[in-house]
Amino acid sequence: METIQDYLYVAQQRNLVYNFDFRYFSNQIKNGDAILYGIPDGWTYKDNGSNGSINFDNDNKQCIIKKSGGSEWMRFAQALHEFPRWKQMLPGKMITAKIILATDIPGDIKVSLYDGINSFSTTRSTKGNMEIGLQMTMDVAADRLIFSIETAVPFMTVRISGCYINIGSMALENLPCMVQGVIGERKQYIATEAPPEGELSLCNEPIELDDNYTRLNSVINQRFGTGKKGNSMLLDMRGYFSRAWNNGAKADPDANNRTKPGTGTLTGDHVSTFEGDVFLKHNHGLDFSINKPILIGDKGAATIINTSSTSKTNDSIDGKETRPKNIAELYTIKWA
Repeated sequence: METIQDYLYVAQQRNLVYNFDFRYFSNQIKNGDAILYGIPDGWTYKDNGSNGSINFDNDNKQCIIKKSGGSEWMRFAQALHEFPRWKQMLPGKMITAKIILATDIPGDIKVSLYDGINSFSTTRSTKGNMEIGLQMTMDVAADRLIFSIETAVPFMTVRISGCYINIGSMALENLPCMVQGVIGERKQYIATEAPPEGELSLCNEPIELDDNYTRLNSVINQRFGTGKKGNSMLLDMRGYFSRAWNNGAKADPDANNRTKPGTGTLTGDHVSTFEGDVFLKHNHGLDFSINKPILIGDKGAATIINTSSTSKTNDSIDGKETRPKNIAELYTIKWA
């Protein structure tokens, strides 16, 4: 039986689940009037069978997972430890989870917490609406905290409304998220060359995200290329200016010719694509006089213009690029 002290302690905590109500879908795709939401930000989804799918019901605000027809396991998971200094906060603590979901047919659905050493799970087999609770005390030597929902029931549809996990003996729905802001958000700084906690620099040689950045990996989704381990590459923004997405307007007349970012495959009028520098076609006035006649034998005087001559800027102010006045800033991307 929880006490008022237990409640007050939990009320000071934060929800460890990012995108717990599935409001963020960075990689959604418009298909005519329909929107294909796909995998929600922060989550990983795997179903090796055929005909499995994941999407979002915007009317009921539910993530909808349709299990494939085979006997393979479907796994929907999130790494909850992906925030700075988690090792000072989580190991040795009681963790409580609450997941609100519904299934359309009876069959086993398993909900688990795993800390790299121990796994705690509960399984439900009845269909319909359910609220599943789960609790564990993390090992003091834990090296991760993973939450997962799994089923191997063919053709089962799982509707997930929300997920709440925090430190303490209760999981409260109204706690603020451990992640403040939106993962994948780009920030910029004018007084430091070191990225703050929870952010990675975009002003370095491109690197591949490792297994400690699954949430950011789900947002970037190989947009800037894929590394040797199959994870997303970070974008190399060193020396680049930013430009607002054209999105079908005519402000960027070469938008359809924009090139892929890094080693990615995305081209054309899309966020994150590149565009080289260019001069707008224009004329230069030439400062010379043609009133200098020359003699050409018995035909009289004539004037000649050397059409092969060119006009150039003064050598003393020639530059290596065309650029506006600017200030160098550190660009970063938020991972926690």
